[in-house]
Amino acid sequence: MGAMELMAIAAEPALLDAVSPKPGDRVKLAVRQQDDQVVLLRIERLP
Repeated sequence: MGAMELMAIAAEPALLDAVSPKPGDRVKLAVRQQDDQVVLLRIERLP
């Protein structure tokens, strides 16, 4: 299992619904640390 598979990211459901990521999809994430969480700011599916 790779390192990114172990990372937990908190996200608003609307951000994920717009992209509908599925296991195995390549994605580009913009995240920010907020207190003790990593919060998703933006997600983009890669070709």
